[in-house]
Amino acid sequence: MEELDIAKRRAMHLLAAREYGRSELIEKLKSNYSEETALTVADLMCEYGYVNDERYAEKLARQCITVRKYGKSRAVQIMRQKGLDNDTIQAALECYSEDDITAEICAILRKKYADKLFLGGLEGRKEMQKVVAALARRGYGYSDIKAALYILQGENEQNAEE
Repeated sequence: MEELDIAKRRAMHLLAAREYGRSELIEKLKSNYSEETALTVADLMCEYGYVNDERYAEKLARQCITVRKYGKSRAVQIMRQKGLDNDTIQAALECYSEDDITAEICAILRKKYADKLFLGGLEGRKEMQKVVAALARRGYGYSDIKAALYILQGENEQNAEE
C-alpha cells in the first residue's frame, strides 16, 4: 500500500510538469515501481481525469501540424512513439484537411525556399528535388508537396505577367 501512495505522488508530480498519455505514464512509472503498481496508478489518473489520451492526442497533433509544421505522416510517427493507438491518432488528425496541409507547405516554401524555386534549367531542377526531399523528411506526402508547388508556380507565373 505504501508503494501505491508513493507512485501516486510521483504520477501527480510528473503530470504537474506536463501532460502524458496513459501508456507513456505507465512506462515512466515502471522505471521506479512494479508493473502492477504502474498500471493501477495510471488507471487511477485516468479515472480522476488527469490523464486523457484523446486530449493528449489533440494537443500533440496541434503541436506537430501547426507549431512544428510537420506533415501528417511525421505526426503519426511521433504520436505512435508516445504510445497512442491508431484510432486515437486518426481521430486527432482528422480535423486537419488536405487544404490546411497544402497551405502549410506553401507557407514553408514561401518562407524558406523562395530564392531556390522556379530558377529554371538543370540547376533549378536539382534545387527543386532538394526542396521536395526536405519537405518529405518533414513528413509531407508527395501529392501534397506537388499540389503546393503547383499553386506557387501559378502565383509565380501570375506575378511574372504583371
